[in-house]
Amino acid sequence: FTCREVGMNHFFRGKGYGGGKGDQIYMQGHAAPGAYARAYLEQRLSLEKVMNFRQEVDGNGVSSYPHPRLMPDFWENPTVSMGIGPLAAVTQARFFRYLHLRGLADTSGSRVWCFIGDGEMDEPESIYAIARAGYERLNNLIMILNCNYQRLDGPVRGNSKVIQEFEGVFRGAGFDAIKLVWGDAWTKLIESDPEGRFIDVLERTPDGDCQRWAAKQDGALIRKELFEDHGIGSMVAHWSDEELLAAFMQPGGHDHKKIYAAFHQAAKNAESGGRPTAILAKTLKGYSLATFQGRNTV
Repeated sequence: FTCREVGMNHFFRGKGYGGGKGDQIYMQGHAAPGAYARAYLEQRLSLEKVMNFRQEVDGNGVSSYPHPRLMPDFWENPTVSMGIGPLAAVTQARFFRYLHLRGLADTSGSRVWCFIGDGEMDEPESIYAIARAGYERLNNLIMILNCNYQRLDGPVRGNSKVIQEFEGVFRGAGFDAIKLVWGDAWTKLIESDPEGRFIDVLERTPDGDCQRWAAKQDGALIRKELFEDHGIGSMVAHWSDEELLAAFMQPGGHDHKKIYAAFHQAAKNAESGGRPTAILAKTLKGYSLATFQGRNTV
């Protein structure tokens, strides 16, 4: 999960940061294998433990999802895809605010980072959580939505645009919403179209089509259906099918520079803003795994 790596490398504050309590991280449950992989590279987990994924009951493996009871030395906060993470994150942000305002602990520099799947936003706990965070203006809360358009059993919104939907929900709840939709190469293509024809086509393209193109991984198909069928084929005439596919398969949620800029703005909001922040990141399931990315296994 690229967003998490940018946070780990540049933004998350450890315990005792600045004499305070540091940050709290609520990891998206299905991103747990990424955390284990990093821990293995940092020699914090042995290869034997990593290979015993989902076989942790005897203490010699790792749990499927963040589980402080089974792995107390690794995970702090339990999460997965049922709205537990968002609800707990909001409660944590409120508690940080409570401790600071009453002089019980220095949590003035503590932020709560909550990573959520787009399918998880359909859980009632998630919707309640963001409403409460906006109402109480918890600017120490940062929610990052991993919008890969897929849930375990199919697309999240096959015939609409889930990022636009979530932007309305979060802005309506009082959040500052930051969208990471396209990577740098795609953005330059958009900027080269002063008439806005390409943006108009993208805005009318449902998530289901984007998922199909990502799964097919066929640059010629993207060229025909997204550009030529809408009379804008000349925009990508200078790109080969391979270059076109590479640009399409690099959404904003995997663009390190754009993620850094979004996290930087969220951190500024936490210091001096008056609202919580939501970062809506378009991603690809299985990103960088050539035979798997963009595909649903069910």
